[in-house]
This record gives sequence, C-alpha cells and structure tokens, in this order.
Amino acid sequence: MNRDYLFREIKKEEIPQMFSMILQRIEWMDRQGIEQWNKTGYIQAYPQSYYEEEREKGEVFVLADRSTGKLVSAAVLKEMDERWTDDRPALYLHNFVSRIAVKNAGSIFLYFVEKYALKKGKKYLRLDSAEDNPILAQYYESHGFMPVGKCEDGLYKGILREKELREHAVK
Repeated sequence: MNRDYLFREIKKEEIPQMFSMILQRIEWMDRQGIEQWNKTGYIQAYPQSYYEEEREKGEVFVLADRSTGKLVSAAVLKEMDERWTDDRPALYLHNFVSRIAVKNAGSIFLYFVEKYALKKGKKYLRLDSAEDNPILAQYYESHGFMPVGKCEDGLYKGILREKELREHAVK
C-alpha cells in the first residue's frame, strides 16, 4: 500500500490543491457537527498565502498518489514550535490534512513523516489537537501520540501530543 504513494515536498503549483483539501475538510467538519477549523478562524490564520510562504522554506510535505499524482494528504513540518518550551530533538506537525475519500491517507502520511523525522535525527514527533475533539484524540493516541500538555491560540484550545520515535518501529 505504501508503495502506491510518494512522500515529498510540495510543488508550488500544488498549493491550491492542498488548500482545497483544507476547505473540503472544513465543509466536512460542518456536516459532522465538529467545531474545530470551521469555528476558530482557521482560514484567516492560515490562508493560502501561508502555505506558499511555508513551501518556500521547504516545510510543506505531501503524500501523492503515484499513479495519478493527486495529493491525498499534506502538512507543514517544522523544526521549531513556539508552543513547546524544551529543546528535545523533535519534528512538529502542523496543518495536517487528508483527502476525505482516501482511506488511511492520514495514517500512511504519518508513517512517512516518522521515517523522515528519524532520517533528520529527531527523537520525537509532536503535534497539537483540539481538546474538545475526542474522536481526533483517539485517532492520535492510536498512532502513539500521547498528551503531554495544553496550548491556546485565540479561540483554539489544544492538547500538546508527542510520540517517541524508535528506529526499529518504523521500517
């Protein structure tokens, strides 16, 4: 299954496709009654220009279907994150999105991100998730991301999550 996908940096012309996935996910949240990106000013905080700027820094990564080239998942991967106050060797996952119609796209993306983090010498993969979304909490915990703190950003209240990476676990 993982051979069906290519993990790589995003191309400039793919930014609108990534942003479209985010907009589709927000519409999905509305339909599901989930109050997260759709209620916290997410698009205002992270407009398409944000992803263009992050791409120029080499921090936007995608999972693309090898046969069609279509993006199925994407995120911003950062070496530093102001929400975390220690200096442990970590990679930080932000703005994580996957195509709704592609089963396991997010899980496959996380697998590749872990491999990438290990190649960069990182010992931890970190992210935050909305504190009032138990389904998302369960998803991240099923992938090994344990809660280690809290954060706030405007209307957003989040849980800091961390996964310790081990070379033997990601082959």
